[in-house]
Parts: sequence; C-alpha cells; structure tokens
Amino acid sequence: MPRRLLVGLICAVILAVGGFVAVSREHACAAPWQQVLLDDAAFDAIRTGLPIGWSAGAPGVRVGTFSIDGGSSVHMMGIGTWLATPNQSVQPGTHLCVAARALSDSASSTQVRTRWIWTTADGQSVTHLGAWQPVRAWAGDTDAAPWSALVDTSVAPADAVSLSIRFEPSSDDRIYLDQIALRHSHVGTALADAHPNAHSPLVIRPWPAGYDAAVSFSYDFESAMGGLVHSRSVDDPNASQDPLLRAKRMREGLWNSLTLYAPYGYRATYYVNGYNLLTGNPTRRRFMEDPTFTWATKANGWQSDTWTTQPWFAQDPYAADGQAPDWYFGDLLAPLRAAGHDIQSHTFSHFYGGYAKTDEWQADLAAWNTLAAEQNLPPATSLAFPWSSSAGMSNANWDALEAAGITSLTRTAWNPRLPQYHIVTAQDARCRELPGHERIMVCPDYYLTVARTPGALAMLPAIRANDGMIDFWAHTEEVTTREQIAAWQAVVDACATAGDIWVAPLAEIADRQRSIAALVQSHGRDNNGAFIRIHNPATQPVAQVALRLTGTWEFADTRLQSTVVDLAAGQSLVLRIQQP
Repeated sequence: MPRRLLVGLICAVILAVGGFVAVSREHACAAPWQQVLLDDAAFDAIRTGLPIGWSAGAPGVRVGTFSIDGGSSVHMMGIGTWLATPNQSVQPGTHLCVAARALSDSASSTQVRTRWIWTTADGQSVTHLGAWQPVRAWAGDTDAAPWSALVDTSVAPADAVSLSIRFEPSSDDRIYLDQIALRHSHVGTALADAHPNAHSPLVIRPWPAGYDAAVSFSYDFESAMGGLVHSRSVDDPNASQDPLLRAKRMREGLWNSLTLYAPYGYRATYYVNGYNLLTGNPTRRRFMEDPTFTWATKANGWQSDTWTTQPWFAQDPYAADGQAPDWYFGDLLAPLRAAGHDIQSHTFSHFYGGYAKTDEWQADLAAWNTLAAEQNLPPATSLAFPWSSSAGMSNANWDALEAAGITSLTRTAWNPRLPQYHIVTAQDARCRELPGHERIMVCPDYYLTVARTPGALAMLPAIRANDGMIDFWAHTEEVTTREQIAAWQAVVDACATAGDIWVAPLAEIADRQRSIAALVQSHGRDNNGAFIRIHNPATQPVAQVALRLTGTWEFADTRLQSTVVDLAAGQSLVLRIQQP
C-alpha cells in the first residue's frame, strides 16, 4: 500500500474516532467546549435552605454533605416535590443540555425525569418533558461505583426568552443530586411537548356525552381482620372501640349504603380486605406466609408494639362457614354483585403501604387475587390505601402494583403538613397519572362525614365548572346513624339533581380519563378547508367522546361548537371545521 494512502487512512480513522468521541461527549453534556450556563457551585456555600433562584415544589428538598467530590449535594425526598433551577435567559432555537449525577439512598433504585419550563415573550409557558431515567441505589459505605448519569437535551421554542428545569422523582425514595450543569449543545432535538394541543381549537372533554364532572362513591369495607383489629391510634376516629362491635356496624352500614343508590341506578365501589372474601377458615389456611410486620410499632402510630412480635393474622378464629360473621364477610359479596357494584382491593392485610417492603406488597396483591378468583371475582385493578398510607412508597413498590395489574388508586397521602408526599389533592380535583408509572391513575378523595357534608356539597359546583372528579368515601360503619345516612343521602341526591354529573365506579372513571388522554389530535388545512383529525390508538373503543371548539370555530356540518362521536379501536376520524 502506498505510504501516502496509508497515512491518509490513518488520518481518516483518527478523525472518525475523534468525531465520534466529540459527539459522544456532546450527547453526554460533558464536552469541555460546551459553554456552562449554570452549575450547582452555589450549594457549596450554604448549609440551610436553597441558593437564590433555586426552588422546590414542597418540603423534602435540602442541601447535604453526602456528595461525589466532597462539596454539597441536594437531597430530595417525596413524589410530590421537585428541585428547580433558576430562570436562565435563552434565545429561540438554542440547543441546550442538562446533566446531573444521582443516587438513591434506599433499598430500591428509582427514577428521575426533567421538566423544561420555557417562558415566552408574552408570558406564556411551554413545557417539555424528558423520559424517566434510572437512578441506582447506594450499596453502602463500600460502594465506589459511579452515580447514575442524568442527561437531557432540548431546543428552545420560538419566542422563548427564559428557561427553568425541574428534576422530578417517581417515588418517595431519598435521592441525592450532584454536579448539576446546564450547557449549550450542538446535538439533540426538542423533547416531547407536555401539552401538544395547547394551541388547538379543539377541546376533548373527559366524561361521556359531555357530562361536566365525574363522581364516585366508595367505601372501605372491612371485617374485624381488616383495619379493626389492626387499628392505628392515628387517622382512625374509632381506633379505641371493640373491633367486633365495629365489624357489626360495618355489616349494618353496607345494607344502608345499598339503599342510597338503588333509586338512581348508581354503582359504587367497595374496597375490601382479604377476609371479606372468606366465609370461614376451618382448614386454618395461612396467608402471605403468616407475616409479622416489625414496622407496626407504637412509634409509627399503633396503639402498642404487639404486632411487632404477633403474626398479623393470629387472631383468626378459624371458624366454620357462617360461624364468625364479624371476621369473615364473604356472604356479603353476593348482594354487592347483584346490585352491580364494583369490588376492589383495600389490600389483603390492611397494612401500611409506605412501610411495607416490596415482597410484602407482592404477597399481599397475590393473596387478594387468589381469594377473589375463588369467589369468581376478577383480579383487582383499583386499590384504596389503608390509612391513606402511600407516603414512603418506593419505586419498587410502585413497580409491584403496576405488575399486579393495578390501574387506579385512591386514599393516597393527604397530610397537609407533609405535602411532599401528595400525588393528588381534593383542592385540584382530577385524576392524575402516577409519576413514573403512568398506566396507573391516582384519583382524589373526600372523606364524607356529617360535619364535612357542607364542604362536599360546596365542591360540586367547582368540579362541574372544571371537568373535575372526586371520590366521596367513608367506612361502611360510618353509614349507620340517622345523621350519617342523611349526610350521604344529601350528597347522592345533589349529584342526581345536578343532572350533569357522571356517577360511576372509581376504576371506570380512571379508565375513562386514561382513554381520553390517549387520543391523538391534529389540525390543519387542505383544499377543502380546515379540519381536525382524532385518532384512537388503543385496542378498545371509546364511546360518547364529547368535543368542543373554542373561539369562533364551529363544525362545518352542524354549524355548532360541540358534538359527540364514537371512536372504534384504531380509528381515525376527520371532522371539518370553519369560522363563520
């Protein structure tokens, strides 16, 4: 081979390798020639609070000294919080990248994503969402492996003048963030727009046939083996009462609740524990390997430390069918099913979700579904947390719920003193996707008691004005006195009288919101004028989809601003629109 050709080939290889390395460094947002617009050096100069310009979504974000290089890092804990960078001036069309290192300080790996909030010259916001990125778990003092790398790139939209980036967690695992840097970039494309239809003239409303709101009525329906014998001394107004007397009230309240809905044909949701699916246990079956929960301590809210050494199901009377009706509620499944109500999971064991380990969650979910199958019930798709105990849920716990087929949740953390654990609230009443596990919808609830009835009635106009949703709930034992029954009757009657509220089981409401959110719309013009295209990508049809046009737009065929359509699985529908 001629020497000149050989030298040329060697140079070409060097250039190719160099180019590959350069592009790789750019994609990693770590090239030395990339201008740094913002870094986290300011964290090294403080010990409390956050540096000027940095912000958090809720408590649970602080500065700490556990870091990569001996300086400071940010400690973030709580699915309801986030860390946001200061606003940075940008030019439209600019390519930017953000990089950080992250580590989970728990038994579970977790996830973090970035949310890019661009502000335009006229004060509007455009939001880009990054994909969820894995964050590995710290293995202890001998762990010398690199922290997980977080990298995203996006492009400033037209008319953008500033940018703030949020780091958002998918769980309540503690996360450390370090070496945060925002840089100019020459590679990558814009991330997905979180609100791609913000400028569309079409609004796809969430509820069937144009209902203005959705309401579910649900009950935590527990035998003595549910939360009654295991009762905590907090979050339970009847904690000190005899579990068997409470179980009798649970039975009585069930029948009272059924009479509320029959006149209207409404269907409620009854969230039940495992022993609700039994009529007896004369063969002494053991469930979940007969667990003892060491976290069920007085310090964690229980009335004593009994359950740290006593197996959770130890008080099972092992009675024959029908001989211990306070402990086994299986005989009440038939009337619930006959009336068309939905039976879903309140966990098998009525344990505390945020304290339970992942294998405990897996055992609980499997035990509930096993007994449900024996009663010819389908597997649970909806779950209500006992004691609103979602605070502390790890990413692995959420994985377990998703793997078991859970697609909707309620009774999540609500404590106003701990907003970092909030996923939804009754003040912003609509179901939301669970961060990092978007197949699961989380729906807000309102605890309906006699004293809280005026507040429940006052909520209805607000949710009707905003396409909102709320789940009114109580324990069935709280529908036994004349005053309690009257309170529930007032709210049920108000929903019926309104005429524009869709009342359905919570799982159906969550499924509806998910299917509507999955619809894909686009708009444009061709030789025949303006049009809207709606595509249903799902394998299931979506019926009675309510469409509304904004501004002066109207549907060309009817000259109206609203219509209702049905979409078959996989169907695309084109609708002509016009402005008079």
